[in-house]
Amino acid sequence: SARPAFQPKPDVQMPKEEPPPDEERVILNCANIGFTYGSCMLSRGAPTVGRFDWEGVRRAIKHYQAQGVVPEGMCQSRTAKISPVPADLEPFVTVCPMVDNEPDADDLFTIRLAMAYDCQFVDNDNYRDWKHDPSKPSACDDVRRWLVNKGATLKVNYLFDLNGQFIPSAPPRSAVRPPTGTLPSSRAAPHQGEDRSR
Repeated sequence: SARPAFQPKPDVQMPKEEPPPDEERVILNCANIGFTYGSCMLSRGAPTVGRFDWEGVRRAIKHYQAQGVVPEGMCQSRTAKISPVPADLEPFVTVCPMVDNEPDADDLFTIRLAMAYDCQFVDNDNYRDWKHDPSKPSACDDVRRWLVNKGATLKVNYLFDLNGQFIPSAPPRSAVRPPTGTLPSSRAAPHQGEDRSR
């Protein structure tokens, strides 16, 4: 049977198909953020669905929406199969295709989108293999040059504080338009987490 169309709640800020030129984007690595949040909550004895938790991605998206920035999450195909994207996050998340001989396809597309949009990208991975490992199959010369030059100024690390609040290492470069709404504050239905580390 056909999947019913997702009807967002009125207070959800829906992304545009093509953001106007004066809107700033940010690219989020969903697996990295979801695993970081889940691991932090587990270590603190706080409620979480497992080592991977979409709530971390949800909080990052809400943070950037509040700053007037258009967030786009990149999700690894394997992660999405084990822990499907929650309905309220589907408009903000792109599931990466499988890439032969490249287990880190989400890293590749996180980098490529940030290059294409000349925007910040959020990930606690330092991308050392992408910068320096000549055997990395998808690390083309243009990717290496960008990561060590312009990309180094756009890379954003982050943490979740003791209250579970998403805190990035750098503010957005610009936020021209004020947000028209935010994701709802309530959690989506729990999804079984993927038990692996990155």
